[in-house]
Amino acid sequence: MLYFAYNLHNNMKKALLLVLICLSFSLRSNASHMMGGQITVSHLSGMDYNVVYTAYRDMSGITISTTATLTFADSASGATFTATIPYDSIITVLVPGVEEYTYHAVVTFPNTGNWTVSYEECCRNAAILNMTMPGSESHFFYSHVLVDTTNSTPVFLNPPIVLAQDSVPFYYNPLPFDADGDSISWSLDIPLTTGGLPVVGYVLPTSDSLIPFNMDPITGEITFLPISLGNYQVSMRVKEFRNGVQIGEITRDMQIIVVPSPNTPVAVITNSNTAPYNGKAYTLSAGSDFTMNITVYDMDAQSITIHGAGEPFMLASNPATIAITNGVGNASAIVNWTPNASQLRVGAYIIGLRVSENYGNQTFQSDLSVSLRVGDATGIAHNTKSASFGINPNPSTGDFSIQYNASSTMPVSVSILTVDGKKAASFVNEQVTEGMNVVQVNNLHLTKGVYLVQLDQNNTKIGVQRLVIN
Repeated sequence: MLYFAYNLHNNMKKALLLVLICLSFSLRSNASHMMGGQITVSHLSGMDYNVVYTAYRDMSGITISTTATLTFADSASGATFTATIPYDSIITVLVPGVEEYTYHAVVTFPNTGNWTVSYEECCRNAAILNMTMPGSESHFFYSHVLVDTTNSTPVFLNPPIVLAQDSVPFYYNPLPFDADGDSISWSLDIPLTTGGLPVVGYVLPTSDSLIPFNMDPITGEITFLPISLGNYQVSMRVKEFRNGVQIGEITRDMQIIVVPSPNTPVAVITNSNTAPYNGKAYTLSAGSDFTMNITVYDMDAQSITIHGAGEPFMLASNPATIAITNGVGNASAIVNWTPNASQLRVGAYIIGLRVSENYGNQTFQSDLSVSLRVGDATGIAHNTKSASFGINPNPSTGDFSIQYNASSTMPVSVSILTVDGKKAASFVNEQVTEGMNVVQVNNLHLTKGVYLVQLDQNNTKIGVQRLVIN
């Protein structure tokens, strides 16, 4: 059974937290209305694109503007223009106290090219703890898009999770996705201010050393163990690549508010019909049925809801399905998918299962990320000719080879990281040929455990793979 409960609550702590609840929300009393945002660009036809700016608003702040003026700039031609777009009349309440506004309009670009779409607004919440002068910083949101009459930017399939419970592990997956099938990579970033410059003195949110603040390069899941109350700003960046060349980029800026609460976190239990049965990463064979049962229990007997998102549910042909039963004190879901031969590939399909529980006037949420790789019994898809990066053998006793596709003869940097992001080893492969390369690795003296092997060439990430040392 896989548990995501982390119960540190005894009666004394609950009593203290009841007193502190009011103090936690006083942290938002000086808040600006703006908590974060993002910009995406989707192709419609010809040179017409649907431009969407999404803003996240603290409802205790000032009223948000009904329009937003975006700036458009082409890096090649130097062409620029602005467009003022309205927000949708439908306003979504993500959780009590936080609204989502969507501004969108059809924009006709004057020419193809590499365009930047940006929006700037003052000011940030003065209560933010992880930058030096938050009240003096503006918000700056942007998106880079290759306008070529067909391409769209990546998107985020999940909205933010804005509320974190003190001393309870936080799991959030924005679920980056590109509908065009381009390769994407993601990482944590520094929030931007006036003119697109980094804010001053930014650090990642405070976290217990057991679970440092981190974004998984494989699944996109963000995790940390909050130990300090307050408001924290977080930014993430998603890069889009085609044939090894970066063609786009989007970011999301968001606030995470760490609050005390006597709420007892839910327990999430998963069981599947495929090894490892209660894990988070699976290799599926074409034609074989995959079934996962998710059961959620809440000792506080609160209202529980489950929501499923991810590429497998969006496939035009042969999509995965999810059946959800929400309830009070417990909830359940069943995921089913029988991938076919056309869905074989090296890259994993990612599913995000979001559990929400209401406690008083608070809504706590947590994401369970599940990775599904569709391949043969060895975990390698049949279309291996398109693979850009592989490790063999894996698991390994310490000696292994790295196979990768290089787009040029530039040197390739190899970094071997622990799962918490610390560098265990690194070297540079100078002898590189365009196309497939093989590097033999020996005598790195790695201790037993799980590592991430990252390859970079000419400031561009080739890929990241997990490595298990036995």
